[in-house]
Amino acid sequence: MSFRFLTAFLKSSGDGGVVLFENDGAQRTVMIDRQALLMFASPPRADETRLQDSVPAICEIAAVKLRQRKSGPFERIRISEDDVMAWKLTVPNLH
Repeated sequence: MSFRFLTAFLKSSGDGGVVLFENDGAQRTVMIDRQALLMFASPPRADETRLQDSVPAICEIAAVKLRQRKSGPFERIRISEDDVMAWKLTVPNLH
């Protein structure tokens, strides 16, 4: 699978973020819950800077979710707090 990051932004409601990337020629939308965004680093923040800093990890989590299931080209990928906690367990330097 090849991935190419396109853009990331916070939702105006403040309840999370959105990341767009291309995967094998199809544009994918990733929705990140506010609680998930708070989990990426310390101190917990859910702002534009934290979202931008977390894009590589968000894309990595989304890639794993895509590999684990068949999804349609227009289906959104949702990342929750549980997804971030599971990802952190797989990254050696975060323990």
